[in-house]
Amino acid sequence: MDPFNITISIEEGKIDLNIHPQEAGTYKIVYHGGLVGEIFMGKGGENWEAVTAEELEPGGFPVYEYDETSRHQDILLDSATVQEIGKEITRVV
Repeated sequence: MDPFNITISIEEGKIDLNIHPQEAGTYKIVYHGGLVGEIFMGKGGENWEAVTAEELEPGGFPVYEYDETSRHQDILLDSATVQEIGKEITRVV
């Protein structure tokens, strides 16, 4: 499957993410060209889970680093954000 874009809502507003499907059924999350992390459906198939970019092998992606002067959001893969991303991925695929 080709990469695709989603828009999610977080407390700070709406953000656009680029989603890169992987063969293992996981999805790399890219924000402004940098890898934020990877999400996948957890065991039991009810909730999405995430691994941060620091815990992954980036696979050719630079790791996203927040810069407060860039006007970009500081994305944290907390449970609510991960579920929101997963909901949008499910809607697209």
